[in-house]
Amino acid sequence: MSAIASGVEWGDMVIVSSVIIGAATFLFRKYIFGAKPAQDLTIAQKAAATQKGVNAAVPRKEYDSDRDFVLKMRNAGKNVVVLYGSQTGTAEDFATRLAKDIQSPAVRPLVLDPELYDWQCLASLTDVELVIFVLATAGEGEATDNMEAWFNALASDPESPDDSDIPEFRRADGHELDEDMPLQEISYAMFGLGNNTYEQFNHHARVVDRRLLALGASRVGERGEGDDDADIEEDFARWKEATLPLIRQHLGSSTPLDSGDESAPEPTWKVVEVAAGQQARTKGEFFEGAVVAHDSRHPFAAPVTAAVELTPSADRHLLHVEVDLAGSGMRHESGDHIGVYPTNADEEVDLLLAALELLDKADVPIAARATDPFAPQQSLFPVETTTYRAAFRHYLEIAIPVPRAQIKSLVLPFAHSEAARSFLRPLAEDKDAHAATVAAGCMTLARLINAVRDAERQAGTLGEGEEPFALPVEAAFELCPRLQARLYSISSSGKVHPERPTITAVVLQYDSKTEQSVRAKLGSRRCGVATNYLLGALRYLRGDRAVDLEYVSSAPRSGFLVTDNSQLPGSDASDVVAIKDGKGYAMQSFTVQPAQGSSTNVRELTMPVFIRKSAFRLPADNSTPIIMIGPGTGLAPMRAFIQERAQAARENP
Repeated sequence: MSAIASGVEWGDMVIVSSVIIGAATFLFRKYIFGAKPAQDLTIAQKAAATQKGVNAAVPRKEYDSDRDFVLKMRNAGKNVVVLYGSQTGTAEDFATRLAKDIQSPAVRPLVLDPELYDWQCLASLTDVELVIFVLATAGEGEATDNMEAWFNALASDPESPDDSDIPEFRRADGHELDEDMPLQEISYAMFGLGNNTYEQFNHHARVVDRRLLALGASRVGERGEGDDDADIEEDFARWKEATLPLIRQHLGSSTPLDSGDESAPEPTWKVVEVAAGQQARTKGEFFEGAVVAHDSRHPFAAPVTAAVELTPSADRHLLHVEVDLAGSGMRHESGDHIGVYPTNADEEVDLLLAALELLDKADVPIAARATDPFAPQQSLFPVETTTYRAAFRHYLEIAIPVPRAQIKSLVLPFAHSEAARSFLRPLAEDKDAHAATVAAGCMTLARLINAVRDAERQAGTLGEGEEPFALPVEAAFELCPRLQARLYSISSSGKVHPERPTITAVVLQYDSKTEQSVRAKLGSRRCGVATNYLLGALRYLRGDRAVDLEYVSSAPRSGFLVTDNSQLPGSDASDVVAIKDGKGYAMQSFTVQPAQGSSTNVRELTMPVFIRKSAFRLPADNSTPIIMIGPGTGLAPMRAFIQERAQAARENP
């Protein structure tokens, strides 16, 4: 019996000892095993490791005043800095609008891109200043590219962010910081943007929020979370309504958030019509000068080598588009995305030009410059000089519904008749009215302007002192966000076709769900910007009607107008009957620029693209079985994975 008891006790001791050793190993794994090996990092983390060493929290060795955002804020006479983490531009747009909303004598915000500044300076903020984070979540819970260095510093342990090391912040004044809570003197506010169909919903904002609190910072208000799968605009509006009064109170402002003042706001941009003869960029150029590496800000003009319809007999357009990256220096892997900068359709461009009464000046050279000399972006467009037409075609989102908050702040102030105000107020103040009329109907800025004018016409004669509705172009430029690239999962394997990524996409068109009568060529039909642009490229390459604008327009216009409408380009595209194809799709018109040096007898086309890396990857071991489910991704990446596995099987049968 004693031998048996002794054996049991010894076994218990072994088990208990193993548990203790295992627990200790887990708790102190960073000190035992060191940093996570670079080969185990995600694609984004590898990029950060390449630039900054494996541990991205290692501080810069030297202080650089040009990268000190607190110094820049103070030099500009501001006391609030709004930092945005943006992948597609929505967070950047929200940050810009937020700064406009909280502006007052006591609240002086400055919007900055964190990629251009050092996170170490965060501790230099004082209790009479504020930092506001507007952070989107990219991919599967990843930080956006422009916030990656900040995120990796705050959450140096990607597996367990709450166990991350304390970053080595610094203050320019040499003030000694608390070792455990170095951010205890700073205050911040937080709004996250995400999509609840992804498992790591708003992971970026949630992690940064927890880490700031753990490091001693104080949050003003609750963390806001926007859901792009529901109504992110209303989420943002609710957060602002609850948080902005607290921000004003924190900074000692007695100005109420909504004083009822409907006067026109100070413009963000000053539009200058440039002297005739000055060269204007009109072909959608995204940068000037040489490029070291192509990225989202410096896209590559990729020749379109193939564009075909995969289902010609079906009732929808399913496209296969292939581009050539040769000479770009860009490479892609299965699971990556390709970003495409589309062009707005001529119908939408002319509709807005007509609504703004700019058709006669559409091709006048212009420059749009910031009214604030301290604004981080001094020019609205990536080129110094362009035209009204080119601005709306290449650089601004003009085919999206106007947000409720912006109707209130940027449209209603210019309504100088009772009829116009009566039409706009419900859309600005009642979220249900806005949802039923603007959101459901995808009422773009041009359609909104026309709807206001329809209301004035129906009301009859204007009252004494009233003026017909007119929206300044400066307000229109502020209402239209920057045109964003559309990201498509690449449907080809980088190992099989390293320089020939392909896009597989369904052309989006639908009829709006509203009874609001709006004068527009396309009526209630709404068209996805990018997929219809791709369809336009296919039509051009296969030989559909394309008119050389250089020989039919008295204005300095170039390129080919791809259109099935014989009335174009003689008329403006906003005032002709829509043409539909055999599938019932509206055939929008697009102005395309042929590839440089292409023959007049051969149709060749380039498209501005870039590669966006992803953590979506096949198992490294080709013998590992896989089940492919594409919720949200569709067929495209699965085709790439199958292509890659088939190639591996051929190489190693």
